[in-house]
Amino acid sequence: RLGKGMLMEVIHLSEISSTNDYAKELAKEGKRNFVVLADRQNNGKGRWGRVWYSDEGGLYFSIVLDAKAYDPKVVNILTPVCIVEVLKNYTDKELGLKFPNDIMVKVNDSYKKLGGILTELTDDYMIIGIGIDVNNQIRNEIREIAISLKEIVGKELDRMEIFSNILKTFESYLEKLKNKEIDDYEILKRYKKYSITIGKVVKIQLSNNEIITGKVYDIDFDGIVLGTEKGIERIASGICIHVR
Repeated sequence: RLGKGMLMEVIHLSEISSTNDYAKELAKEGKRNFVVLADRQNNGKGRWGRVWYSDEGGLYFSIVLDAKAYDPKVVNILTPVCIVEVLKNYTDKELGLKFPNDIMVKVNDSYKKLGGILTELTDDYMIIGIGIDVNNQIRNEIREIAISLKEIVGKELDRMEIFSNILKTFESYLEKLKNKEIDDYEILKRYKKYSITIGKVVKIQLSNNEIITGKVYDIDFDGIVLGTEKGIERIASGICIHVR
């Protein structure tokens, strides 16, 4: 039982294909409330099977929770909030959340990606995979769109300290939610405060490759609310491209 201080078990590996895949194998055996942390992934995945570069120096971990004990929709919104709240202590640059799950930082008037989240859900468990560019060298092919904390701050950072602060923040929020010290909407309010997608005109690519364009009116637990030429549409998830 996750009680006071919660303290999930952390399994730390030097190299692995993907923390989500490894976590999934253990979750299938019934293991819950644990974290898989890897120094490198040789087969890291982004959304829809995209490659996620996972070189040494980055932070790559997956949290496994019991899907019946926590509301996955709330956890989905909570995870990026925790990451932003922790990373704010390491940089004074503006941090933001791009729908649905990109951690962005403002560098010279444009946003670059600092991290991402990949959630996998079954009826029994949820796996939250997190990748953050901390000290890793960003590969040339993604330098236009991605950046590391080290590059922003100008020095190496303590990766394990950042990891432990994110986990503590996450656990503490879950505990408060469980004890009703904070409600779901407080979490949503924080997410919306950090959102850089609300108010923007975006194109959303759905999993069937259909593209919907519209202005973002709101984001809530069920996804994004878009004003399109057909009227108001609600979209649960998709690849989001900011047009303007």
